[in-house]
Order: sequence, then structure tokens, then C-alpha cells
Amino acid sequence: METSRERVISIVLNEQEWQAFVRLHPQPVTWLRERIHESIAVEPLTSLSAAAAASTTSATTR
Repeated sequence: METSRERVISIVLNEQEWQAFVRLHPQPVTWLRERIHESIAVEPLTSLSAAAAASTTSATTR
């Protein structure tokens, strides 16, 4: 039986970056979730898997 899992993404922003971000996006969690859903809905699942397997770098934040 397969169980559903939720994932959490955490990034570090200094106060100045955070304030600038929430000025542009007053609901940052909703905005980020929408961007993620848009990005995974555009590409076919097979290309996402291939891209993940081929990637040798990880995402970084400031």
C-alpha cells in the first residue's frame, strides 16, 4: 500500500531579501507553490526524470 508524503523546501533569505520578496509577492507560499505546479505541469514526466538523472549540480540560494 502506497502512502502519500509531503515535502518541505527551506531556503535562507536575509531580512532585506525577505522584505523585497514579500513586497512583490504578499503571499509567498502560495506564489511559490503555484510556480512549482506550473513548472511540473509544463514538462512531460519523462523529461523531468531524465533531467533529474542527468543533473550533476544542485540548486543553490543566495
